[in-house]
Amino acid sequence: MRYFILKLTLFFSLLASAYLFMVNKLSEGYVDMYYPKYTQHAGGLVIGLSRADQGIDPKTIVENLELKTDLPLINFAANQYYYGEVYLEGIKQKLKHGSGNGLFILSVSPGSFTGPIGFGTKGIKEMDGKTAMGKAEDFNSDPNYSYIINCYGQGLYHALFAQRAPGNMITHDNGWNEILTSGSDFVLSDALKMDWKRQNLDYFQRRLPKEETKDYRWEWFGKTIEYLRDKGQVVLVRMPADKEVFDFENSNSLNFDRSMDSIIKIHQIPYLDYSKNSSYFETYDGSHLHSGSAIQFSTQLAKDIGVHIKK
Repeated sequence: MRYFILKLTLFFSLLASAYLFMVNKLSEGYVDMYYPKYTQHAGGLVIGLSRADQGIDPKTIVENLELKTDLPLINFAANQYYYGEVYLEGIKQKLKHGSGNGLFILSVSPGSFTGPIGFGTKGIKEMDGKTAMGKAEDFNSDPNYSYIINCYGQGLYHALFAQRAPGNMITHDNGWNEILTSGSDFVLSDALKMDWKRQNLDYFQRRLPKEETKDYRWEWFGKTIEYLRDKGQVVLVRMPADKEVFDFENSNSLNFDRSMDSIIKIHQIPYLDYSKNSSYFETYDGSHLHSGSAIQFSTQLAKDIGVHIKK
């Protein structure tokens, strides 16, 4: 019996050692497109969904912003990161103790405030808790073993092979996911971009009957603004997209502009709405800015933020 227990102990020790080896091995290279967002404290944040994740480059913002802010500015936006209690708790974990001079760029769209029809507060919190934002226990370590253990979406055996970002993406250390339109072995043609836009609009149409605006999200959006105002300057931004996308959003979210007007009056913060002049910035799928447009937009955004803050 003692021999059996010894063998069992040895087996589990070897298993644990192999597991930890692969976790460490994976941390030494590319993990996934969101991993860099969880490897450092932040002085300021870009917050929102995938449009902000791919469309706002913190480096370009800092280089073109004629104001002194707490650094680093980290892109902490991602698909499925909706406003709510889970997101706010993650934001609190990200921020280091600074001078109270942080910059917080909050991207908004009608989709930022939605949830499945029939979901109450409990259901929304449970849904948000299943994202990396909800499962992460450590938001600021490099390497971040906790993120890999709790949030990595593939088998750890991938650590045995060289991993890299998709060919059309560059995942930056500051959290920005840059989408390229061409590379050594690919070019995103205009026809492909049009097809992706069509697929996006079809997806929005299919999703429409299943989701609705949630007061819960608006409530926690307000709480997020209140928290961040004590940490620095808060700026709200409606990101550029193609006209067809805005037409869809505006026709199906009639109260969005009224709600935004209420928010900016209550909190007395700038709101930069690029939905009216979005044609200056190109997308690769109707909804998200590609590399060149993201840098162009980030440059313009930094200049506009400077003007509004000085006011």
